[in-house]
Amino acid sequence: MKTLVITANLENEIKDIRALEAKINELNEMKQEKEALIKSVLDAAGVEEMMIGAFTVRFTNIVRNSFNTSAFKKKYLELYNAFIKQSNYRKFTIA
Repeated sequence: MKTLVITANLENEIKDIRALEAKINELNEMKQEKEALIKSVLDAAGVEEMMIGAFTVRFTNIVRNSFNTSAFKKKYLELYNAFIKQSNYRKFTIA
């Protein structure tokens, strides 16, 4: 049996969520600006690592190999379908 608990005013909760999301976006923008400044200093110095006070900052190139699922699916559709795994999840959105 499922129990449904309704708070006094869910609209206020949603407004709070939206306000928090806006603040998170604002803080992320500030963070990205500060990271960009530090990255530009590393680039200008021509280094990938720098000691700044008590911190070691790295801005390194990473090579990553990834599997091209789209190309594999086009070329080997039957084999691709044989290895598909279905999963279920719930998605929460506010529109």
